[in-house]
Order: sequence, then C-alpha cells, then structure tokens
Amino acid sequence: MPEDSQRHRSEQRRSPFLLFLKTYWGETLIVIGLILAVFLLFEQMNIRDTLLGWVVATGHLGLDLGARFINSLQTFGARLGLSELIAIPLLIGVVFLLIWRIRWRLRNTPALVDTHCPRCGGELQRVHRNAIDRAISVFVSVRRYRCANRDCGWAGRRVSPSGGRGRAKPAPQ
Repeated sequence: MPEDSQRHRSEQRRSPFLLFLKTYWGETLIVIGLILAVFLLFEQMNIRDTLLGWVVATGHLGLDLGARFINSLQTFGARLGLSELIAIPLLIGVVFLLIWRIRWRLRNTPALVDTHCPRCGGELQRVHRNAIDRAISVFVSVRRYRCANRDCGWAGRRVSPSGGRGRAKPAPQ
C-alpha cells in the first residue's frame, strides 16, 4: 500500500494543467489540428512558397518517380495552394480522430455503460433493439434495456462498454 499513497501524493502535486492534458490529450490534439487546418486554408503569408520550395528540393534529391510526383503536385497546386493540399487531409484526419475520441468517451463514460436503472437503481434487462438502435450501433454499439422493477418502468439505451464490462441479464422469456 505504500506505493498507492506515494502515487496519490504525486498526483496531488501535479498542476491542474497537466491533469487536464492527461485527461483530455485527444481533444487537445483535435483542437490544435483543427486550428492548424483552418489556418492553412485561409493564410495569406508566403508559407505556400516556402513549403513548395522545400517539397521541390526534396523531390530533386530522390528518384525520377519522386520528381514526376512533385511535377504533378505543382500542376495540381496551380489550382489549389500547397496549404490546401496539406489542410484537406489534415482536416479529414482530425474529423476521424474526433469521431474516434467521441466514440471512446461514450464507451468509457460510467453513466452511459452502467447496467443499473438510472431512476431506481434496480437491475436492467436486455430487450430487442429497434431500427434506431441498430442505426446508432453503426457508430457506437448500443443495447436496449428496461428496468426489471415493474413499478419503475424505465426503458432506454445503454452504450456497450469497451472491454466487455458490465453485462445485464437477458429479459425472461
């Protein structure tokens, strides 16, 4: 137990900023990526020329295939700037990271995965899903439950937890 108390004391000494980063590192990266993507889409400085010069110089160091690729980028870049060529994939990556992080948060939020009734605290029983539940399950796996306590009458969805924790008993036949 001495290790637990030492760890607890060391966490108390951490700054609130570090605790925030430890908890929300994924969301922080998403915000930074989003800001960078928007900046690159709308910037008016000479970043495009500098980046294009670096890409062209790198291409000349490589093989002929690399030079052809750079040439095609320059042709395509005549219509789109280099910052747009960087910003669009970055924006797509940030959106996918955001979806992944939301899904992770949903599957790890105790209030959403708990298999006890939110009204009375009783046991929940699984029931058949409907079409909306199946549509939601494309993004994050959900199950439909009802409270075993007939006086309560609560029915609703619960997110399937990551790692298979917290299963409810199936409804009696």
